[in-house]
Amino acid sequence: MRKRTFLVLLVICLMVVAGCSTVGKNEITKKINLKESELHPKEYPTTQAELYLSKLLEEKSGGRINLKVYPGGQLGQGKVIQDAINAGIIDMDRSGVEAYAKVIPMTETFIMPFLFRDESHVWKVLDGPIGERLAQEFEKHDIIILGYYAAGARSFYTSKPVTTVDDIKGMKIRVIPSDLFKNMMQALGATGVEILFNDIYPKIQTEDVDGAENNLPSYLTGKHYELAPYLVLDEHLFIPEFLYVSKKTWNSLSPEDQKLLKECATEAAKLQRKLWAEFDLKAMKELESKGVKIIKPNKEPFRKAMQSLYDKYPQHKELIKEIQAVN
Repeated sequence: MRKRTFLVLLVICLMVVAGCSTVGKNEITKKINLKESELHPKEYPTTQAELYLSKLLEEKSGGRINLKVYPGGQLGQGKVIQDAINAGIIDMDRSGVEAYAKVIPMTETFIMPFLFRDESHVWKVLDGPIGERLAQEFEKHDIIILGYYAAGARSFYTSKPVTTVDDIKGMKIRVIPSDLFKNMMQALGATGVEILFNDIYPKIQTEDVDGAENNLPSYLTGKHYELAPYLVLDEHLFIPEFLYVSKKTWNSLSPEDQKLLKECATEAAKLQRKLWAEFDLKAMKELESKGVKIIKPNKEPFRKAMQSLYDKYPQHKELIKEIQAVN
């Protein structure tokens, strides 16, 4: 396993060798070369925002700071990327807060269902003191958050209609690997089944699951609507994503360059949120054109069903109350 990991990191290193070192400061030109991994393809809102960040850095530094973005998972994903960042081969990445739920306890609060009222509420929370505290928790783990990104609302989609909370009882629903997600389904009287994203389609096809939950673009691009044509817009989750730079890279930058990177990343995050809103709207229109049946259930019974889940996680009670009090 160690040999395989070493070989993967070696390949990544060779792929980004044009930059030579993670932060290469030539004593004469003072050039800085940064590398970022991105799982999504070039046309995706997050990638477009990161490419915009690259352009801003080049323009505002007079060509001195170069950020190379590798989209489409060219450099790998998950642990491979984290190992590459720890090894100093890659400088930046984008992630969802759910990936750190077992490492940074505060992040688990942000994946509690019906935590946020709507997307506007998400940004009021993350762009305020609570978002700052979350960033401070990540910094303790050598992660410097540069900006929070939109990832849309997650709703259920199923092979059978779900118009009330009772309709989902007994169903098997695909969830991301997380005890909290499985407990969420249990609170609804259903069963959460952990399945990788690329396996959702065949698992619905073989009736191993009755549906899944995700944002609209993922539902569309995965073509899950072909087998699960009922979209249940309960919007139970808004899971924030974030762009970050490793603390090692951050500490190697001058205070002036840190300020510039942060300012440019803030501008890129604003663009990402705008592009995501457009992307989400476009996905909804396309789904409707494909005959997807849009169901807008009464959310209150779904929300009330989560009380048993909240009771299982008393450690998040105070932060939940604080988040929900933000107006």
